[in-house]
Amino acid sequence: MEKMISTEDGAVIWTETFGKPTDRAVLLIMGAMNQGIFWPDEFCQALANKGNFVIRYDHRDTGKSSSIDFEQHPYDLDTLTRDAVGVLKVHGIKKAVIVGLSMGGYIAQLIAIQHSDLVDKLVLISSTADQRPYMTATMGISGERFDLPAPDEKLLAYIRATIAAPPKTEIELEENLLQGWEVTYGGARPFPKEQVANALRLSASRTKDRTASFHHALAVATSLERLESVKRIQAPTLIIHGRYDVCFPLPHAEYLSRNIPKAQLCVLEMGHAFMWSWSNEVADHIARFISESEVAQLT
Repeated sequence: MEKMISTEDGAVIWTETFGKPTDRAVLLIMGAMNQGIFWPDEFCQALANKGNFVIRYDHRDTGKSSSIDFEQHPYDLDTLTRDAVGVLKVHGIKKAVIVGLSMGGYIAQLIAIQHSDLVDKLVLISSTADQRPYMTATMGISGERFDLPAPDEKLLAYIRATIAAPPKTEIELEENLLQGWEVTYGGARPFPKEQVANALRLSASRTKDRTASFHHALAVATSLERLESVKRIQAPTLIIHGRYDVCFPLPHAEYLSRNIPKAQLCVLEMGHAFMWSWSNEVADHIARFISESEVAQLT
């Protein structure tokens, strides 16, 4: 079921739900520049089938949500966090399992830090407490001053190649985006090219301004890291991370695991993106974690 909601600052956010509203709520927060539909339908339905009321949504500047005049109305991660909290409130949710992927994980951390009363459990997928190594490296700046590692050279090479020869046609754009997505996958499983291509085409049809999503990079770049503040998270936390993550190498997940008091770490043989290739395993781990009464180490 789809529902449009309005934020306090006048933006409109697209949301969609799966399952029964009377079941435990699970809020899915997507990563930067990507629409809520990149949480695969089957993944959402699998969680709903296990007794959860699943909510996914489009961030502002993506999909069917509002495009923002960033120069006139700049925003940061706190704004995106308020959007997520607004989604919960409009749906009448007093407490939820918060699941965040990549930048969605930053937002999930901030919800757990700033709105702990809303968080039942926390799931961080392919995320970090410090976005600065990624942001500086992707802008061609050395990240040696940071404790956590920069992205893998494969990702940086893709970015440099795109800047040197930007796509000029729709076909070139789709191929370039597919190449970027393929770089984010890792491990032995094949890249789910057909599913990703279908999602990219659907996302193109759902937005009036493809370039608006680049505002997310500006929002992240102007926001603080959370290296110390994650230590205040009290919700039971599951960290799911890929051994071959090219955006946030494994030490990023290990930092979260060490510094969030009630955290457990689950390392899968995947890359940064899990969708379609690892959807079943990730959904199973989340469902198992939700059903646990106490935090216990996954085997």
